[in-house]
Amino acid sequence: MPTQRASYPWANTLQRGWRTLRVGYWLGWQIESNWTDPLLFFIYSIARPLGGVLILVFMYHVVARAGGTAMLGFFVVGAACWPFVVRGMMGTAYSLITDREHWKTLRYVYISPISLRAYLVGRALAQATSAVAAAAVTLIFGRWVLGVPMHLATINAPYTAAAFALGIASVIALGLLVVSAAVLISSEAWRMPEGVGAALYLVCGAIFPVTVLPPILQALSAAIPLTWWLEAMRRGLLGPAVVRSLPHLADGQVLVGLGLLTVLWVTAALAVFTLAERRARQLGILDRETMY
Repeated sequence: MPTQRASYPWANTLQRGWRTLRVGYWLGWQIESNWTDPLLFFIYSIARPLGGVLILVFMYHVVARAGGTAMLGFFVVGAACWPFVVRGMMGTAYSLITDREHWKTLRYVYISPISLRAYLVGRALAQATSAVAAAAVTLIFGRWVLGVPMHLATINAPYTAAAFALGIASVIALGLLVVSAAVLISSEAWRMPEGVGAALYLVCGAIFPVTVLPPILQALSAAIPLTWWLEAMRRGLLGPAVVRSLPHLADGQVLVGLGLLTVLWVTAALAVFTLAERRARQLGILDRETMY
């Protein structure tokens, strides 16, 4: 008798989740880039980060010039990495909110035989991809125009790649946590992602070392993976000549700490999202519109 291939439910679940993630990514990219012609979208993608870099230059010359090129490198890498947070974390939340409020398609997405989690992760990854141009422009401008000491000899490519992958995972985890709150609230859902992003910008060492924060905020910052991600990216790209937010730790310890925090936050995000989704469904508010 012919032997039938065994069926593994977990394999089918993974395959369906991967397919949903790819479709969510494609849809997110279409929404992100299809609002104008490719040339205008390219100009917009270049002009926006350049504007941010010019603001950065004024900040450096007026506020932190005494820090030298090391402090300038701190600014530039932080400015280059932050668009991934804005696009990835805030984009995850806005994907759900716009589907619910603007496009009014969330109910149809939810009742379809796909994973809502995988769909939102795909949308978030598409948003994060759109931040690649901003990061590249910022780093190139910083290196060749501002004179940031970033050379091939000082860049630790494997370290930077590992830190970048862990950082994107932590950004997505933060996005799922914000989404978990967004499905349970109504009137403040539009404002919440931006508020969370602004708070993280201040406490995670994006524009200044966390060592200048009060002790209680330093402890809070150390519990957020974005702090460790920005620190690891600066060490990977700039080498030893960099202002450090975690000066008491070696490079390997920073990467290990980032990995442990990322695993912890991803696990927590999946659990919290499952509970929030179940609660919103029980209350009948998952697709409730706020008439924004």
